[in-house]
Amino acid sequence: MATEKNLRESLLQQDDYNDLAAAELRDKILARDEARVRRMKWIVGVCWVLFLISLVLAGLVEAGRRYRIAGLSTSEAVALFPEYEWFVPMAIIITQTLLIIAVAMTFSLYVRSRTLTMHQIQARLATIEEQLRRLAEKG
Repeated sequence: MATEKNLRESLLQQDDYNDLAAAELRDKILARDEARVRRMKWIVGVCWVLFLISLVLAGLVEAGRRYRIAGLSTSEAVALFPEYEWFVPMAIIITQTLLIIAVAMTFSLYVRSRTLTMHQIQARLATIEEQLRRLAEKG
């Protein structure tokens, strides 16, 4: 993200300045940022859903130690499904890891959203600057 050029630098480094080319470049950068934000929203949603599913499963496992759910305790259910016996001791670690990932993705979404907002502000300011330059040339 730090190596990317911002909107203003991209506009200033054009060889042959053209209002149409500047508008196309501005729209292209904004469309790219909007696509990134949409993608991050989906990723964040999936991360939080996975965390919540893991939290519910871990809660059911813990409740199964104390109470019989559907006539089975957790140890009896593990005996029926030996391929899932790793989940019982790893439930807390998996849930914590998914929480950390979900929080990190939420922070990343916030940063990308702020970047999009700043690029939108830069685009609007560039449009205002172009209009002011045209007015100055007429007057």
